Amino acid sequence: AVVEGAGAHCCEYMTGGCVVVLGPVGRNVGAGMTGGLGYFYDEDGSFASKLNPEIVTLQKVVSKAGENQLKGLIQDHFDRTNSGKAKFILDNWKQELPKFCQIVPPSEAGTPEASGDDVVQSEVVETQKA
Repeated sequence: AVVEGAGAHCCEYMTGGCVVVLGPVGRNVGAGMTGGLGYFYDEDGSFASKLNPEIVTLQKVVSKAGENQLKGLIQDHFDRTNSGKAKFILDNWKQELPKFCQIVPPSEAGTPEASGDDVVQSEVVETQKA
C-alpha cells in the first residue's frame, strides 16, 4: 500500500506486506509490528521521534532490492493516481531516496529488501523515545 500520510499507530500489529508513506505520520509507528516492511518519506527529519522502537529497527534503505521495491511501489502509485508528490520523488530519485527511512521487524532483517548482498549504504538511524 502507498499512502500520502497516516495518523497515529501506522503499521501497528502489521504482520506482512509492504507500506510506503509519502507524507506525515502520527505517533507510535510500528508498535507490535512483527512482519512486513515500512518505508517512510522523512522530509523534515522528524520520523524517528514518532517510531515505537520496541520491536522494529529504523534504517535507511540499504539494499538495491529495497530501493527497487520502494521505487516500483511509488511508480505504481503515480501510475494509478497521478500524484504530484510521487512524480516529484520519482523525478528527483537520487536526491529524495536518502530521505526515506525503512522500518524492519526482526523477521524481515535477513530479506534482500532489508539487508541484501547488494548493500548500497549501511546506516542505522538513531531512534528517540517519544
